[in-house]
Amino acid sequence: MSYAFLKELRNLTVVVVHPLDEEGAALTDHLRRIGCNPQLVWPVPEQLPRQTHILMVAIDDQQREGLRKLFRSLPNPAPTILAIVSYENPATLQLVLESGAMAVIGRPIKPFGLLTNLAIARNIWCQTQDLARDARRYKRKVKGEQVVVRAKTILMAQEKLDEDRAHRELRARAMQRRIAIEALAGEIVSSYEAALVRSGAMAAENVLSDEKESD
Repeated sequence: MSYAFLKELRNLTVVVVHPLDEEGAALTDHLRRIGCNPQLVWPVPEQLPRQTHILMVAIDDQQREGLRKLFRSLPNPAPTILAIVSYENPATLQLVLESGAMAVIGRPIKPFGLLTNLAIARNIWCQTQDLARDARRYKRKVKGEQVVVRAKTILMAQEKLDEDRAHRELRARAMQRRIAIEALAGEIVSSYEAALVRSGAMAAENVLSDEKESD
């Protein structure tokens, strides 16, 4: 178990959605002992408290609708979720899948292995967030490259430049204004599209005018 994770636990808020019984009290007590800041909540809330980092939720088929409503209300990104289950039947499995849980704790809950489950679930959550950030970054990069290509095409058509000269012109203008080449390319494309809209509106107006004159 890494020291960094154990240190992080002290700053994490853990919401435990579990009946207010002996098991729920024992679970929150053990979470405090391992350094977490747990909050026991019951009945199933419509929304989680703000700044919930980890959600441990008892999967109860009798609370199906309440649980589904809670899962739908989760923010994006959702907290790290651990499901607490008593049975492995299709109904329970369906709720676990809908929850987006990254670890499952079986009943009766035992202190041994709880910290390991927390560590594994949190590590998977962190890796998932890293992948999502990388995907967004890649998407922005591809979108930026597409805008630059389109801006170069516009310059090539308007100023009779070849592709290399159009790219150098874009880069020079961006450096002169101290902005990213993608930002400048976006301005050029937006200006070009606005001009197309204006010219289209003018053409439509001329057609209407000609029709009126012919009448």
